[in-house]
Amino acid sequence: MAEPKAPLYRPEEINLLVPFNQKRTYDMEQIMARLFDGSEHMEYRPDYGPEVYCGLAKVDGFAVGVIANRQGFLGKDYPGYADGKYMGIGGKLYREGLIKMNELVMFCGRDCLPLIWFQDTSGIDVGDIAEQAELLGLGQSLIYSIESSHVPMMCVVLRKGTAAAHYIMGGPQATRNNAFTLGVGTTEIYVMHGETAAAAAFARRLVKEKDAERPLEPVIDKMNALAQQYHDQSRPVYCAQAGLVDEIVPMASMRDYFVGFARCCYQNPRRICPQHQMLLPRAIKG
Repeated sequence: MAEPKAPLYRPEEINLLVPFNQKRTYDMEQIMARLFDGSEHMEYRPDYGPEVYCGLAKVDGFAVGVIANRQGFLGKDYPGYADGKYMGIGGKLYREGLIKMNELVMFCGRDCLPLIWFQDTSGIDVGDIAEQAELLGLGQSLIYSIESSHVPMMCVVLRKGTAAAHYIMGGPQATRNNAFTLGVGTTEIYVMHGETAAAAAFARRLVKEKDAERPLEPVIDKMNALAQQYHDQSRPVYCAQAGLVDEIVPMASMRDYFVGFARCCYQNPRRICPQHQMLLPRAIKG
């Protein structure tokens, strides 16, 4: 614990930093600089698993673990298991990111540190190459580590919470440790994007109708209706009504909820790890 510090930058600026357009990227460190004490953090393994941020920060003087999705292209050589067949993009989870998250959860459980998750994920990498890289097994291992950590966790769906990635990143549907889930104005939670679902459901039907030289408009209308349904049932208000998030809050208010969460965690903890026995800060410093 330390003396509480306000962030160096105003939390209201997050409204300008997080684009509503899902195709636009942003810098997760800039978001953190407006939420945590002194705009400071300690990143765990910054040269490994670039699609996720893992590290330590302080809220109201209390140490917390932080895990967040990063956005943008990750380089032509990442993920390594793809051997250049495709490039990694932020928001998606790959082998290294899953391993790094698992390690941080393990350390936070060992050091009795509560965890804050920031979700903006389009899901776990899929396909034959991803299957050979054992990504599903790593996701299962992450859920097991979360359940075994016995530390309280808070989740913020900053933009996208998609499919299995929503569950394994501190989502309330897959963990007993989730104490609170926040949604904001840009929150979306779904199995997949509506347009993707419509294409998957009606692609073969379109081909059959075209081969039979029948009009395609009736099928296209059904595709549009399905995409609209996915859109309507992924909005922030629907997520709150369906219990997918506990509350929808202004982005500038997220820190207030973090302060309440951290105070509750440290007010009546099961145990507190002595500072000289904490492994995670020493692992970060090397």
